[in-house]
Amino acid sequence: MKNLIILFAFLLVGINVNAQSTLETTSQKRKIGWFITPEYSTMFLKDHTGHTVGFSMGVKLFKDHLKIGYYNYGRSGPINSYTINTPLPEGVSYKGQSSIDLRADHGAFGLMIAPSFTLRKSKIEIDFPINIGSIGAGFYLAGDDRKTPDNRRVSEWENELFEGNDAAFAGMFEFGVRAFVPTKIEGLQWGVGMHYTTVQGWTTYADPSGDFYNNKLRASVFVNFGSKRRQ
Repeated sequence: MKNLIILFAFLLVGINVNAQSTLETTSQKRKIGWFITPEYSTMFLKDHTGHTVGFSMGVKLFKDHLKIGYYNYGRSGPINSYTINTPLPEGVSYKGQSSIDLRADHGAFGLMIAPSFTLRKSKIEIDFPINIGSIGAGFYLAGDDRKTPDNRRVSEWENELFEGNDAAFAGMFEFGVRAFVPTKIEGLQWGVGMHYTTVQGWTTYADPSGDFYNNKLRASVFVNFGSKRRQ
């Protein structure tokens, strides 16, 4: 019986060592990693700060020194109460008003490319995200103004009041820098970033200059889930 117990103990040790060796070998052989990064950000606009939520996700290549993926973030009405007073076209009124307070929303999406490296002592990861994509953004009736006088859909009134130019799509380019701080949980980091955003060819009735989002800074905070970084 004693011999059987000793044999069984050696067998368990052997299985454990073999499993550990397999995990280490798999980690060393891994060529492609992955990441998912939900984020919250503040946009520093002309007269106010805007708030957005979003995420990026993709793969890590070249020993995790290059990330390639998809990004998506947006400014939604419920977390952005700022309004823009907009005069209506001459001779046009809405509920007796010649100007209306509008809210702004937008969605941005596209390709993200981010070279990265890790500081050896602190294990803090630094990357430089470059976002190339599109933005769809516009202005809309808010509050009681969404109760239209003839019960037609709000979108119909917005199209008429703003001559079909209440929203528009345009090209977008953004670059920045982010710092990823490791945690005690493997594969989990938190971090902060700063981004510079440009928007090309975007104009609407409420913002004919197209400067609302163009040439603006954006600060982000995020958590990052992903495969363990290769050593």
